[in-house]
Amino acid sequence: MPEAQAITIIWSNVPKEHEEEVRKWHNLEHTTERLEGPGYLCCRRYNRESGEGRHGRLNFFEAESLAAFDSPYYLRSRNNPTPWTRKSMSLSRDGERGICRLAASHGGRPRIESPYLYTVRFDPAPGAEEEIVAWYKEEHLPRMCAVEGVLRGRLFRRVEELSDVKTEESKIHGTRGMQGSPRAFAALYDMTTLAPAGGDAWREAAGGTPRSTAALKKLLNPIREGWWLDFVKYAPAVIQRLAES
Repeated sequence: MPEAQAITIIWSNVPKEHEEEVRKWHNLEHTTERLEGPGYLCCRRYNRESGEGRHGRLNFFEAESLAAFDSPYYLRSRNNPTPWTRKSMSLSRDGERGICRLAASHGGRPRIESPYLYTVRFDPAPGAEEEIVAWYKEEHLPRMCAVEGVLRGRLFRRVEELSDVKTEESKIHGTRGMQGSPRAFAALYDMTTLAPAGGDAWREAAGGTPRSTAALKKLLNPIREGWWLDFVKYAPAVIQRLAES
């Protein structure tokens, strides 16, 4: 499977009394419909394990390129939600959603699905975007991936012109507190366990060089969270490709 060059990522909350209903919709209809679109690779959904954020649920769709989130199929789907989609989306709260492109990565795709994910989302200090991307690519991700338990690290940058496109689904989100804008960047770390996060080796890898010390000060309003994998589904085209390989 090729490395995802783009993702749609959503943080949200679902009232406890509706969790099973929304999960069923997401498993059986929503992901099935989306993953039929051209360029899609997979969907992963996570539940919160730790961190200072306010959301209990995270999910993202991976794609070969940003074109998957701007195709006629995708826009038609977003503008023609099914009754089940309308009902289920109306149950989500406090959402933040963004379409993002891959800015940096280190480490190959894990051989099996990583059971945990650690995320850091942040805004860059004014004028520091390219410096931060270079630091992640050249130093930060390689150092973090050397920590035991960290399998892969990726940095994604929000694409505003695609994230802010108005559709029927975004109208549903807007009436239910789903209009929040995520931070400009999201770093994702696939992990076998969250135990290293915040430990001595983790802190040394993150800030143990002069360059890292300076760069960390330019990550504004960071939110750090740990998640456990709840659900994954691959696109039919990916499954076919794997079967033929």
